[in-house]
Amino acid sequence: MAKAELRRQLKAERAEVPPERRAVWDAQIRRFLAELPAYQGARRIMTYLSIGWEVDTWGIVAHLEQLGREIYVPVVRREPRGLVPTLYTGRENLVPAVFGILEPVPGAPTLSPAELDLIIVPGLAFTRAGFRIGYGGGYYDRLLAASSAPTVGLVYSSFLRDFQPDPWDRPVDFLATERGVLGRK
Repeated sequence: MAKAELRRQLKAERAEVPPERRAVWDAQIRRFLAELPAYQGARRIMTYLSIGWEVDTWGIVAHLEQLGREIYVPVVRREPRGLVPTLYTGRENLVPAVFGILEPVPGAPTLSPAELDLIIVPGLAFTRAGFRIGYGGGYYDRLLAASSAPTVGLVYSSFLRDFQPDPWDRPVDFLATERGVLGRK
């Protein structure tokens, strides 16, 4: 199955998961993520800000704030295409941007991907080896290629799938699911 068709199918499947079930799974994912040594030891963490049917990261952001960690979120750069880790300073300092994603206001401090201690990655689905199906565009593949920080994909276990990655795809190091953490390292 082509990636475009798989993306369409995964979006439809994800929309069918009841909100109550997602809330329970999201809480379990947060708990398992918080137990991961790579998470516990990280000072500068980049995470996506979830929208729609993505695995919820707002509880993760709140936990990181409680711990006093530096939180960075992706800002989409069109030319050259990529994601810029940008300091998160509170929900009130976010504005809607490309694809309807909330981003820090222009001029917020940024960081090189190489300076991050952990990157939390979204995906429609992941293989057990850590490869992901995203929304297309290769933004996260470029980011992951520029960093040696440990990476964690957040995924419901029912969205662990087998598919052929492309040569440029970058796998994540860990997968946090509602059933536990899977690691490839």
